[in-house]
Amino acid sequence: MLVTNTLLRELSRVINATLVSSADLVRHALTVIGREDDEIHIRTLFSNAINTQPLAFQSLTSEDVDGAPPRVKVIATVRMHPKDQAKLERMASRMSMERRVSSISWSAADVETAPE
Repeated sequence: MLVTNTLLRELSRVINATLVSSADLVRHALTVIGREDDEIHIRTLFSNAINTQPLAFQSLTSEDVDGAPPRVKVIATVRMHPKDQAKLERMASRMSMERRVSSISWSAADVETAPE
């Protein structure tokens, strides 16, 4: 019984660690709004957060937001397996604590099949 349990546990670890090449990947957009003067700081936050997690970073864009004081919206697009959603949530949570961030949100953009 002990031998069977030990062997099955190891087999389970190998199966769970195996990459699934045809898994569905989800593209997420993570949006941060802050003061226009803080754009470089926000972009740096994205770069650091994406390298820390790590996620498949696809793009980073900025656009001005109307209002006073002048604000900027910075959008990072990442591609990831649904099982890695907690990484995105940790990244958003960490960035939301920055005093230069006035708003943060993320959403799934679409689903695509990974190339074999």
